[in-house]
Amino acid sequence: MNVLPTILRREFGQLIRSTHGLGPLFLALAGAGGLFVFFVRRAEGTAEALPALWGLATAFGLPFLAASAASRGFTQDREVGMLRLMFATPVRARWWVLGKVFAAWLLCLTYVGGMGLGCWVLVRWLLPEGAQVPMGWLGFGLATGALAIQALLWCSLGTLVSLFSRSSASTFLLSLLACLFAPPLVCLAVSAVTAGGGAQWPWFPLQTVAYDCAGGLVNVRALAACLTSTAVLVYAAGLMFDALRLCATER
Repeated sequence: MNVLPTILRREFGQLIRSTHGLGPLFLALAGAGGLFVFFVRRAEGTAEALPALWGLATAFGLPFLAASAASRGFTQDREVGMLRLMFATPVRARWWVLGKVFAAWLLCLTYVGGMGLGCWVLVRWLLPEGAQVPMGWLGFGLATGALAIQALLWCSLGTLVSLFSRSSASTFLLSLLACLFAPPLVCLAVSAVTAGGGAQWPWFPLQTVAYDCAGGLVNVRALAACLTSTAVLVYAAGLMFDALRLCATER
């Protein structure tokens, strides 16, 4: 029997009620909302499309929120002694890992939905009447898809880090640093090998993917790399969970 839905309900319910979920969610919404308003004001008089600005602003809050969710993850289970009980259950490692990853991912999707609602309020109530704002539903849809794929990568990375770390603070810090610096370092390394340079904001390659997707330029290679990396990280987290379970059983 597939126990993933049960684990997912448990993990998401505990996450959204904890200090690692609801508080950081509102902080991420406030920060990304302010950044979105800044982008809109800066783009006044230009041909920038609203979905592109929205996708770019929303992308910057995802690593923070995923790292915050990861700081609960397996780390808090270890702190309260729940991890040993999880080892004793007959549930396979992949279900525990996927439950953690998808619970954090649902929190990130809630954040993306909140940003979408904020964008609708901005267009509907705050912009001057008769203001012409370039926008389209296809752009919002493509940007949302890119953001969802990125969020999966951040959540799987944070879940793997939470298996190694012994404190919530160190898990948050390590996850955030990994989310912020791993993609640009990989991008710069690939650019150096292939003699190709980053055109815009080379230190935020995945954030600009959402910007490009909203404009209709879908970077299939980057999104496929995110999904592939997610699968590798989830598999590695499952192996790590089994290794910890074996050590705990031997003791």
